[in-house]
Parts: sequence; structure tokens; C-alpha cells
Amino acid sequence: MNKTILLSFSALLIGCACAPSQALGGDLPHSDIKIDEHVVFFRSTAWLDDDTQEWRVPIHGWIYEPQDSSARKAMFSTILSEKYGLAADANTEANFTRRINLMLADNERGKQIVVSVAGRNYRLPASAPNGHFETTLNIPGADVEKFADGDLIRFSAVTSARETRTFSGEVRLVKRTGLSIISDIDDTVKISNVTDRKSLLEHTFLLDFAAAPGMAELYSEWSRHDVSLHFVSSSPWQLYAPLQEFLDENDFPWATFSLKAVRFRDETLFDLFKKGTETKPVAIEKILNAYAERKFVLIGDSGEQDPEVYAALLRKHPDKILKVYIRNVTLESADNERFTSVFACTDSNRWRLFDDPATLTLPEFP
Repeated sequence: MNKTILLSFSALLIGCACAPSQALGGDLPHSDIKIDEHVVFFRSTAWLDDDTQEWRVPIHGWIYEPQDSSARKAMFSTILSEKYGLAADANTEANFTRRINLMLADNERGKQIVVSVAGRNYRLPASAPNGHFETTLNIPGADVEKFADGDLIRFSAVTSARETRTFSGEVRLVKRTGLSIISDIDDTVKISNVTDRKSLLEHTFLLDFAAAPGMAELYSEWSRHDVSLHFVSSSPWQLYAPLQEFLDENDFPWATFSLKAVRFRDETLFDLFKKGTETKPVAIEKILNAYAERKFVLIGDSGEQDPEVYAALLRKHPDKILKVYIRNVTLESADNERFTSVFACTDSNRWRLFDDPATLTLPEFP
């Protein structure tokens, strides 16, 4: 997103807590959720600690007050119109209203959510200024086996007797060994035209999200081989719900997300300007470290810095990362100077620039 637009947007408006969670017993309190507040839980994956036989179950969510400010929306509409000639019409107004309102949401800090997971209740850390709360629960393996639905653990917020809404989430249990896919979103599985600023804004705020041809079919086929899928993207967490709905509606397999945490009221706004070379390695390393015995395939596109990020990670983790696939959205050749330089000192069989996802295969491993 253009820096000038974000600064203007920010002028209209005048994180994650990682403290340990607390298991509760006896007379249990309920979550601190007001009637005008909403909670969303982000999908996550859990791993088994072989030493303790406990599952490490990450819980990550966002509590916020939805906004519907006609004045702020009108101001943002003016910015898009004057700088890029973009305007919502009858076909795109609903998309624009929903996505802008999510970006304008009033984050709720200092809120404590109580969740019911595998037969126990836990009080989570208080939400940070960005409305996010995050922790990792240690749940006995016997409890997980008792309450799991296949490879999923479903949980929900414990709410007051007066609350009629339900806030629920899912965690997938991932085996200690196996194959995992780490994938970009924009221009890898969703058409965004990131290199064209006007088109990017139009695809982000106005148009229905459109799937990149063949990618849903590819990931769905691979998921039949017990592959775990993780999306790592530069999109903000505020757009999590529309992105998840888009992927579900286009038959992508179940996946986790790692997005950017930004607020339009402080310096984290500028994290949206950071290049993928600054932000993606940290998010990807976190996944690699959580699943130390699994193997990985990295999939991105040539539009921004995915080749640079993935090549560096491949050199750093040659035993963990089996393959790098780059969707060719810039119509380049694999022997261009960019790619020969980026993937220098890398086995040419370990990476590939592709146009047709149907030509990709899962790498074999012991």
C-alpha cells in the first residue's frame, strides 16, 4: 500500500501478549467481552512435546469493536479517487465497506479472554494495544486424544450467561515428522498485481478476491498426502476473515496464517512499508523452529522479494527446506541475472520458476 495513502489514512484516526496463560478451576470467570465487541480466533497448528507428552497448542486472536464510520470511509474514498481514480460502485461497495471497516476497527487493549480447550478452561493473557492476545497452552496428550475431532481441536471463548454469540476457533494437530508447505498469498494464490499500485489497491479494497489459476487444485492434491499448509503474507491481520473466506470458498485446504500486525494509530503502521526481506524470514523461521523434524517446501512469486527471501532460507536450512517454487508473474526467465544471482551457490534442482502449477510435484524425502 502507498505510504502517502497510509499516512493520510492514519491522520483520520485521533500487537500480541505472550505472558503465560492460566488454567482455571472451581468457580470459573467468563471472558471480558462487551456487547459491542467482537472476537476472532486465528487458525493455528499444534505440536507434540516428546519429553512431556503434552501438546503445545497456540491460541491467537483479536478483540475489537467494529466500526462503521461514514466520514472516515468517505475520506478514504476521496484519497483513492484523487490519487488513483478508484471508486466503489454497486458491484464493489459491499467489499469496500467491509474491508475499510475492518481496517478502521477499534482495537481493545487489556481484555482477558477465557477459552475452553479439551475439557479445561484457560484465562489468556490480556490483549495488547493492537487487540491481539496470544499464548501457547500445554495440554496433556490424553486430553487431546479424548477431545480431538480427527486432527482438529475445536475450542471456544467462555462467555457470560447473557451472551448469545459464540466465538470459536480451530487448532490442527501436526505430526512430528512429515512435509509442510509455506506459501505466500498475494500473486501466489490470490491475484493482487502487487507491482502495480493502482491495481493492488483495487484488488485489496474493491474487487472480489480472485484465485490464481490452478493453485487451489495443486494445494488440494498435495493435502491428500498429509501435507500441512501455512500462509505467510504481508497482508495485515485486519483482513484475516475475508482472506480465510476467500481460500475456503475456492477450495484451498485448511491452513494457518501469519500476517502483519499493524495499527493505524502508532508506529507499527510503518511495518506495512517493510520489504518482505525484513518481515518474512522471522515468520518463516518461527514455523521451521516449531517443527524441527519436518521438511518444507516454500512457494511464492516473482513479483516482490519471495525469491530473495526463500533463497536465503534455503542456504541457511538446506536439510529442512527441500524445494523452492516461484510463480512467474513477472514473465521472466530462470536464467535472468536476478535469479542466477539470488540462487547462486544453490543446487539448481532445489528451486524452480513456474508458470503452470500442474507441472509441480511434491519432493520425495525419507
